[in-house]
Amino acid sequence: MSQPASIWSPLRSPVGTAVSTAVVAVVVLLTAIGAYLNTTNAAVTAGRSLAYPVVWITVSLAAAVWIGRRVAGRPRRWRGIAVGGTYTLGLAWLTGLLGTTTGGFPLRVHAAPPGWGPILLYDNGLFHLSIVPFKLLTYLALGYVIYVLVAAHRGSIRAAALGVASCVSCTGPLVAAVIGAIGGTQATTAVATAGYDIATVAVVATFGLLVAVVARQQPATVAGSG
Repeated sequence: MSQPASIWSPLRSPVGTAVSTAVVAVVVLLTAIGAYLNTTNAAVTAGRSLAYPVVWITVSLAAAVWIGRRVAGRPRRWRGIAVGGTYTLGLAWLTGLLGTTTGGFPLRVHAAPPGWGPILLYDNGLFHLSIVPFKLLTYLALGYVIYVLVAAHRGSIRAAALGVASCVSCTGPLVAAVIGAIGGTQATTAVATAGYDIATVAVVATFGLLVAVVARQQPATVAGSG
């Protein structure tokens, strides 16, 4: 019994869980992208456009999993939910995933390379949604990290504040880079811009800063452990 436990214990650690998550994300995304390109005639204007979702999703999930496992205890859970939820909605609003109505139209689904799509557009007359999967996953991961840090003990509030401040830098280039209107064959064409290059660096830097701060402030204790 002890030997299997020693073999698998590294995978149960915060680092092991984060690395496993990253590996699974990369394998799934690369497999899906390969299958998409082999089965469609989609035009890719720049190869790096396919890399953006892989980087954003892999980094955000790995960092969120590591922080969630590293930071023990959630004594201020409801405060964390409120702050994390508000932060996520704010990012969605600033980057165009959520906004005021543009007139109203039913749900539209546009095919796009994995990570970029399927793109969901919806407007109910009160608000509109423009859901790009890799952005949504990244912002949810950021919201979860803020939730964990705010809900944890007092020392994590500084890390949460750093995350809020640093990720403001993510939203500037993204505002200009958000896909405003996608239709027809354009929905299957990945768009690569300098805005996304900058935004990708900002996203990686933001999660890196959060991980660094948590590593300095938190003991190596798995969340939920006694």
